[in-house]
Amino acid sequence: MGAWSRYLRVLVAVAAVGACGLAPATRYNGAGLILGPPPGYGPSAPSPVPNRDAIGPRIWVPDLELGYDPQGLTLLDGNLYVSGYKSVRFGVNRGPCRVYRLDPASGRIAGSVGVPSPCGHAGGLATAGDGRLYLSDTHSLFAVAPDGTSRQFPLGPGIIGAFAASAPGAVWIGSYAEEGPGHIFEFDTAALDRLPDGTELTVGLAAAQFAIPSHAQGAAFDEAGLLWVARSEFCWGYLDHVDLASGRTIGRYAMPGGIEGLAFAGSGRLWAVSEAGALHLPHYPFFPLIFGIDIRKLVADGT
Repeated sequence: MGAWSRYLRVLVAVAAVGACGLAPATRYNGAGLILGPPPGYGPSAPSPVPNRDAIGPRIWVPDLELGYDPQGLTLLDGNLYVSGYKSVRFGVNRGPCRVYRLDPASGRIAGSVGVPSPCGHAGGLATAGDGRLYLSDTHSLFAVAPDGTSRQFPLGPGIIGAFAASAPGAVWIGSYAEEGPGHIFEFDTAALDRLPDGTELTVGLAAAQFAIPSHAQGAAFDEAGLLWVARSEFCWGYLDHVDLASGRTIGRYAMPGGIEGLAFAGSGRLWAVSEAGALHLPHYPFFPLIFGIDIRKLVADGT
């Protein structure tokens, strides 16, 4: 990177810090070990974050130094799976897609696989109790079987695969919107099994659809069937607890900036991942972590 490029990157980072209304932190206010290898760039420790007493354990996102930007997250057979894309340039938000499998107890990478084109963002991961992984990309849904074979379903008009949420016998695909609400669509996996490979998924094929809050980046259903929605830009984040049937937001909780995919592990633990501090983004706030959230310890935001 040349001197001029480095100067521009510094300007972008300074502007980002100003937009967040915060100053870069030199020490992390939280406590406890972060699992996995840290990146060789950026601050020496993550930034302070809201609701930190509810957060833990924490795992560094894999392959940050290669430009990996995390997006989707799910749990399958006791393993964490995180999806995303590679980018090393600010403003470039697509690239080669990859899915990583991690051991949540050690943070160790247990395997990874590239996702072929047309995947370019890998915004969401979900499971449906059938042993498959479902990866939502901007314009496609990929269904990956345990033997590694996959099927692809293009997404039709009105459906954007910004993220995905898991449910028994179904995968939910959600859209990101900054102005006004986004939408989330339910697709029955048994119905998907009956469709030929390459069938376009349309709004008419959805088993249900609902409006969701703006800036949605990830979602997960709790044991009561209520939806938790991750909402963020890179310098702020929230968890919204939503009753889809009524459209009512039950609770809102401040979260690390850049929060993306969500996955419930039971017993009140919600896993999440943040892209804040990925290589191609400004390095403040700096929280490129996969992290557990004890929802019983969350303190509601007053706004």
